[in-house]
Amino acid sequence: MNHSKGPKIFNQGVSLALAISMTCLIAEKSMANQFGSQKFGIKESTIESIHDAFKERLIDCEQLIQRYLYRIKKYNFSLERGAPLNAFVALNPNAVRQAKALDRHFKQSNKLIGPLHCIPIAVKDNIDTVDTPSTSGSLALLGSQPISNAFLVNQLRAAGGIIIGKAAMDEFASGGEGISGRSGRIGNAYDPNQNSGGSSGGSAVAVSANFAVLGIGTDNSGSVRVPAVFNGVYAIRPSTGLISHSGILPRGNLDGVAGVMARSIPDLALGLAAIASTSDPDDHFTKQVPRTDSYANNLKTASLNGRRIGVIRSVAGNEVFDSTDKTSMALFNQVKARLERKGASLVEINLPLFDTNRANNMAGEAEDIDQYLGSFASTRRSLQDICLSGRTRLGEKACIGYMESIAPKYSDRYDSALKTFEKNRNYVEGLMREDGIDALLMPLSSWQPPSYYDDMYRTATTESPVASNSGLPAIALIAGWTSASPAMPIGFELIGFQYGEGDLIGLAQAYSSGLPGRPLPELNAGNNDSPFEDICVQGINYFITQAGWHSYKQFLKDANGQNIEPAAYQRFFEQQTQKFAQANQQSVQACE
Repeated sequence: MNHSKGPKIFNQGVSLALAISMTCLIAEKSMANQFGSQKFGIKESTIESIHDAFKERLIDCEQLIQRYLYRIKKYNFSLERGAPLNAFVALNPNAVRQAKALDRHFKQSNKLIGPLHCIPIAVKDNIDTVDTPSTSGSLALLGSQPISNAFLVNQLRAAGGIIIGKAAMDEFASGGEGISGRSGRIGNAYDPNQNSGGSSGGSAVAVSANFAVLGIGTDNSGSVRVPAVFNGVYAIRPSTGLISHSGILPRGNLDGVAGVMARSIPDLALGLAAIASTSDPDDHFTKQVPRTDSYANNLKTASLNGRRIGVIRSVAGNEVFDSTDKTSMALFNQVKARLERKGASLVEINLPLFDTNRANNMAGEAEDIDQYLGSFASTRRSLQDICLSGRTRLGEKACIGYMESIAPKYSDRYDSALKTFEKNRNYVEGLMREDGIDALLMPLSSWQPPSYYDDMYRTATTESPVASNSGLPAIALIAGWTSASPAMPIGFELIGFQYGEGDLIGLAQAYSSGLPGRPLPELNAGNNDSPFEDICVQGINYFITQAGWHSYKQFLKDANGQNIEPAAYQRFFEQQTQKFAQANQQSVQACE
């Protein structure tokens, strides 16, 4: 859907200049022209290529971050292809300042500060950063500002990473369609009128659209893996306990874990190593876990030769593949053929005794959330306070009903969930060892391209939650691309042994090595799109908040609607940009 017609707004930038200091506008426009002439291009850049560019003095950290911010402003809100991507709830107002500090370090020492030096990272909105509020995709937590970073964010920053912004998500990490009261609707990077996946949709879209090099999300039942493959990038859900929960809104700590998204397997390995290298003394789940600070050896020795892959055909009686779907089976046969060409042998496996019951997995959540909200001056005191706020997508009655259904911490249901995970893990790993299997293969969501089809949760994400209900690691890969225009990605996952992330990374590298580059999302900025690239970060953040608030009132308030139609959201978003220019000028903060 092209946005070929629409009101010309901002009056050639004059009305917006009333809102934002002219100095800010001139400086940012000048900067845009400067980094537009740089030799280094950021599209599909990798950690290695960025670091090489620094060493060759092709670009510095400040210029790199300015370029990423400029790209976000130019394409994130574009209506040229239909609905906007809308991948962020807030950009980091300190990103450029942090980049300058890294430049000073590099100039003085001629050394990178760490393996993620100046790498722009999109972090899901339920993960705490001191630069921006943490709202978990909900208006109920608007303005809730943590006083410290999440443990994993400190690890990313210690490695030199820069949080470019907080990524949009399904509200309270519940859902798979990128819908929230905080920021509205997320669009798929390849077709913004299609499903971004969720609940970590914003992180996946940011990586796919080259708004960031790495994305961090959280995964209970596919919330990192599904949006990653829906947007044509890789992802890893680590073993439960490998990554600290500290500073993450604790929705489902028993089966949930933070995961990493990237456009390449080496980048995925570097991102995971940064957040997995150290246990957290404040999170007992991370203690006694074997760790490494690098997966480099797994990349160097990557091979499928002689490896044995178990293809899961059914889980607890649920058929994973639809043998009557010729298109899906043809895609699976392509994956199978590639694995075999690379030297792997395949064996079919069924998991009839796997326990798929997830009813107890949220046990203890209410106490955990209350404790989290009480750890800083949050805008809400408790989960009940959130439910009574009148600002949730669920609505008060449904929210309270959900809260009351949660089993207490350390209750019989809490213990039952832990026993289920252990039983499933022992069962799966036992079968793998017995048959000499190195990894298990399953489709992700279903063997269909990203859309809003009725059975999108039919396989790995709900009915057959092998990784989620066992705590085993899983890596998401791309199976292929549709022949339609635009081409849309379709994905699968490999599941490994507990704390066997390194081996999975090696298998994924061997599988992906030699594949042609992915089709790039065709991002366009229309002539009538609002010139967001001229607006400072604070102004962008103000706009996102205002648009989110109004979309909540129009589409989601009091649980009147659970989804937002793309065409309706495109029209709504166009109206919001016009109102932003015409009515809210005095509220936009000027850049420093």
